[in-house]
Amino acid sequence: MKEDRVFWNHFAKDYAAAEKASRLPIARDVSVWLSNEGLLPTKSLVDLAAGTGRYAARFAAHVQQLTLIDWSSAMLAYAKQRLTTNVATSVDFITADWHQLETPPAADLIFVSQLPTLQANELRTLTTWARQTVVLNFQTEQSDALMNRLLTYLGQPVPVAYQADPSRVASYRHWLRAHQIPFKSHTLTYHLEEQTTISDLLPELAVPLGVKTASRLAEALTGNENTHMSVTNHLTYTYTQLVWHSNH
Repeated sequence: MKEDRVFWNHFAKDYAAAEKASRLPIARDVSVWLSNEGLLPTKSLVDLAAGTGRYAARFAAHVQQLTLIDWSSAMLAYAKQRLTTNVATSVDFITADWHQLETPPAADLIFVSQLPTLQANELRTLTTWARQTVVLNFQTEQSDALMNRLLTYLGQPVPVAYQADPSRVASYRHWLRAHQIPFKSHTLTYHLEEQTTISDLLPELAVPLGVKTASRLAEALTGNENTHMSVTNHLTYTYTQLVWHSNH
């Protein structure tokens, strides 16, 4: 997946629509977890790679000074719409590549969610920004039970979802341990059901299947050769949070 400003500006509308349609209460649950950990309320918070403000909108009521940073102006435009009602909170929006900021933002809490380009050695920078705490929130699992069964039946590997690659968080844990920085891990897991059909899944396969092969596949997985028969599918999503304190 190409990670650049042009892509995210074009993708912002679809991204905002997908977030609106999502059944995962992840932003609410992360906010509640931060409150339970005593990290919210706080005086100041920087939401790095803030996107459309999904998390910032939840944090705003608990923060005096909120700063959203994202390199996509289109994404931040949606964030501004979300945050117009939080009049008690001072909110700043910064459109920039965070690596190129002339003045590093400082805040009590630095929050980063789903920034796929974040490298482990860049955690040092985040730690220097934080007066008190750094919190990372990354998806580490996205599992489609029926698709996994389908791929296994065909002898194809089950791919790791780009946005849910567990190796990212593993690299962050390794860096923190290597630099003797104590941290705490937390997970949020969601199990959802949806109605789908075998025919809905077939376009996602690397190799197209003929009608007879598809019918045999449907019968093997569902007990019915009708590829258009609705079946219940089970989806699993896991998010991992890492939190550590700076030495400021």
